[in-house]
Amino acid sequence: MVFKHANVFIDGHFKKVDIETKDDRIIAISDSIDSEEFIDCTGKYILPGFLDIHSHGCVGFDFTNGTEEEIIAMCKYYASKGITSVLATVMTEQYSVLKQSMLNIKSVMHTDYSGSSILGINMEGPFLGADKKGAHDEKYLRPIDENMFNELNELSGNCIRLVDIDPKKEGALEFIKNHSKTKTISLAHTSCNYDLACEAFDAGATHITHLFNAMNGLHHREPGLIGAMSDYDVHAELITDGIHIHPAVVRMMFKLDPQKMIIISDSMSASGLEDGLYSLGGQDVYVTNKKATLKDGTIAGSTTNVHEALLNCIRFGVKKEDAILSATKIPAKSIKADHEVGEISIGKKANLLITDEDISIEQVFINGKEFNL
Repeated sequence: MVFKHANVFIDGHFKKVDIETKDDRIIAISDSIDSEEFIDCTGKYILPGFLDIHSHGCVGFDFTNGTEEEIIAMCKYYASKGITSVLATVMTEQYSVLKQSMLNIKSVMHTDYSGSSILGINMEGPFLGADKKGAHDEKYLRPIDENMFNELNELSGNCIRLVDIDPKKEGALEFIKNHSKTKTISLAHTSCNYDLACEAFDAGATHITHLFNAMNGLHHREPGLIGAMSDYDVHAELITDGIHIHPAVVRMMFKLDPQKMIIISDSMSASGLEDGLYSLGGQDVYVTNKKATLKDGTIAGSTTNVHEALLNCIRFGVKKEDAILSATKIPAKSIKADHEVGEISIGKKANLLITDEDISIEQVFINGKEFNL
């Protein structure tokens, strides 16, 4: 398949080049590719498919307790929004529920279906801090347990790619050292101070879960996790739905270091649906004007998606190219998947979006096949 005459997003910039794909891969990128049959993309952008490395659910379903059929329905919704790759994000729940979720997600990953590809699992909980638990159910939070983690990882087929932990928990630094070479370890739901955050990064943690949310704020004498982020080569997630973080703070973080920023949705089951009563981690969630909260008012994930969150970033004043990188190449790099996805490059997966100049999605290609929008 040949795509001609588009402005293609390559290496952080738009370039007028043609693209050729074969099977599921990009095989050529050139100023001009001769072909009698091609897709004419005059006046269009071609972007890499978006990634969402932190999404719990959408369209009424959830990765933690969803059936295989429900997970596939979620993957179809992600694909319709240009999200061609996703980390299935599970959260704090009963151990039996987590074990079943690992089996269900693994099964879908080995199923031939049309929709967003599941790259692996984001295990957000249960190794989190009770003082910054957010919407996680405190009764299911647990001490760091190597046997539990190893069993869950085995049930998943070794598909856990990202693990969220509170570095204040006993054994956290040892856990980071043990697993950071094969997993991405993210500091999350924690009131840790600057020094402990630095220790965790020195031990091998390279990621921060939804920066500013479920952690201490930045203070000029107590910089905490946010301050430590600026001193280390790590990645940080941002929920840019306009609810979790003020637009001015989003702009500030992209000015500080755009190469660290990752746009995520942190979406729950209400994403793609109307306001109403939903659930997350076994708890009731009330969605009003697209804001999801527990009964006590605690924010409980979002109802957005990465495409919408990217458009918000641009609307907030973030440079278009920086926003695109934060939804494509940077999240792929953060979970060690950049050898396969995240950018338009020869040899990588043919996950392509054809959009207009306002990044409205017109066509989606996943693994070289067009997804029926």
